Amino acid sequence: MVWRIAPTRPAMLVALIALTACSDAPDMAIIPAASFEMGETVDYGYGEIDGPRHTVEIAHPFALAKTEVTVGQFRTFVQETGYVSEGLCNIYTDDQSWHLDPSRNWEHPGFMQGEDHPVVCVSWDDTQAYTSWLSEKTGKSYRLPSEAEWEYVASMGGIEGDDDSVSHDEANIGLVDCCGGKIEGQDQWIETAPVASFPADRFGIHDMRGNVWEWQADCHQETYDNAPIDGTARTECETPDRRSIRGGSYGDAGDYLSPRYRLPGPQSQGYFTVGFRVAHDIE
Repeated sequence: MVWRIAPTRPAMLVALIALTACSDAPDMAIIPAASFEMGETVDYGYGEIDGPRHTVEIAHPFALAKTEVTVGQFRTFVQETGYVSEGLCNIYTDDQSWHLDPSRNWEHPGFMQGEDHPVVCVSWDDTQAYTSWLSEKTGKSYRLPSEAEWEYVASMGGIEGDDDSVSHDEANIGLVDCCGGKIEGQDQWIETAPVASFPADRFGIHDMRGNVWEWQADCHQETYDNAPIDGTARTECETPDRRSIRGGSYGDAGDYLSPRYRLPGPQSQGYFTVGFRVAHDIE
C-alpha cells in the first residue's frame, strides 16, 4: 500500500499551540494531509458493508484529540451549562442482549470509572452539545472526526502487530477468543481504562482501537457508494437518525478492532461501550 503524506509546516505548529491554549481544550495532535485507500469489500458474515475500496484525498491537515473525552471533561461541560442528557443508555448482560437500561447514564454506566476514564453512555446528540459548548468556549470549531479521517489515523497510526492483530499489551480489549473479560496479568481493567494507559500510535494518539467505540460525524450507510472522497463526513443520510461508530471497546476483539470495521447507532441513544473524541480543522 502506498501512502502519500504532506510534510508538517511551521504554521501547523503555531496552530497546535493555539488549539491547546484554553484549559478546557483537549490535547490535540496534528494529522497531516494525505491520500489513502479507504474501505475494503469484506464479508464479516452479514454482508459486504465496508466497500467499495476507494481513494480518499484528505487535502488539509487537521487536529485530532490524543485521547477520548473523559468523564471529567464531560462533567465540566454539564456543570457549566446545566445540560441534561436524555440518558438513553444501551447495555447487554449475560441473560439479555442489547437493551435500554433506565438506571444507566454517563454518571452511572454500571461500573466504576474515574474522572480520567472515557465517558460512555453518551449519545451522538450529546456529542454535538459538547462540541458546540467547547467551540463557543474556546473560539475554535470543534467537531467529531469524519469516518475517513478516523480510518486514516487508525490505519496509518500502526498499533497492531505483524499479523494486523491488536494485543492486550497495545490496547484495552476483550478476550481475543471472544468476547469480554480480561486476561490475568495482561489486562488490568475489565471495563474502561484511564485514557492514555496504553502506548500512543505514530501520531501520538491513544486508544484508537479498544477502550471504547467512538461516534463519528457521518450518517451511517451500509456501503461507500457515492461517499465523499475529500475526507469530509457523509451528511446525506438514507436513515437520518443512524450515525457511524468505530474502534471496538474493552469487551471486543478480532474484526471489531479493524480500522475499517464500522457499526450504526441511533443518534439519540448511548451505549456503555461507546464514547467519542473531538477533531478540529487547521485554519
